[in-house]
Amino acid sequence: MNLIFMGTPDFAVPSLKLLAARYNILAVYSQPPRPNGRGMKTIESPIQSTAKKLNLKTMTPHTLKSDDVFEEYKKLKPDVVVVVAYGLILPEKYLKIPKFGCVNGHASNLPRWRGAAPIQRAIEAGDTTSGSCIMIMEKGMDTGPILLSKKINIENNDTSKSLHDKLSDLTAQLLEEALYKYTKGILLPQKQEIEGIKYAHKIKKIESEIDWNLTALEISNKVRAFYPFPGTFTNGPNGLIKIITTQSNNDVHDQPPGTILNIGKKIFVACGNNTTLEILEVQKPGKNIISALAYLNGIKLSVGDKFGI
Repeated sequence: MNLIFMGTPDFAVPSLKLLAARYNILAVYSQPPRPNGRGMKTIESPIQSTAKKLNLKTMTPHTLKSDDVFEEYKKLKPDVVVVVAYGLILPEKYLKIPKFGCVNGHASNLPRWRGAAPIQRAIEAGDTTSGSCIMIMEKGMDTGPILLSKKINIENNDTSKSLHDKLSDLTAQLLEEALYKYTKGILLPQKQEIEGIKYAHKIKKIESEIDWNLTALEISNKVRAFYPFPGTFTNGPNGLIKIITTQSNNDVHDQPPGTILNIGKKIFVACGNNTTLEILEVQKPGKNIISALAYLNGIKLSVGDKFGI
């Protein structure tokens, strides 16, 4: 089969590599290089870089709304288009060109967590499972019929990074199986359920500051969900610190949220609903990640001090 692949971040790389070994890739579409890092150097996306290494034709349009871009796409005459975390919405006319339509690999248990940030929102919400779904794309966002899906457990120590890596590999494996069975007529699309729809809205940096009025479990979930990007932080007596690793415990208290309850190898902080959070690792601005103990050795912090001030 002749295939077009559309993707941008690291998440899509295993899918591109696997499909490139089994299909004729007519072209790879990715978002254009953008300024990044402290020096704001223009950097290619992981998919564009991977496509070049595989000697695949790469296309990096800023928009898909241009008539010229659409005509070039149409001339490729793909049998199927595979989309994995591309980042641009495909206009409806694009979906009608391939013989087998456009197939999307999505990192959630659809219809739960449609949208931009399914991995982070699943962890933040305290979900115990996540997964990958392969679906036929239609006009609505992540509303298309499902070809294949598989659930995995979200472990207590999973962060968005570790879950991202698991689902990235799983999505590639499911895409390979789904494409083969779907194009052979073995696999038929199944409509999504209408119950349990939840949207994974894009993460905003304003969400990074910890609200100590939340329960310890809610904060701990958020820390895991937002690691490594955009991270979570709090202000305190010694300035801003990023919170890297935490866990909730069963200790109760009667102190206002954000109050330092105890210090030792960990920092124990009062949270909402009289719950307690243990901080295990932190990071000062521009510094390396260190243990709570190492942080305490370098600053003056006392029981009764407050975070979130």
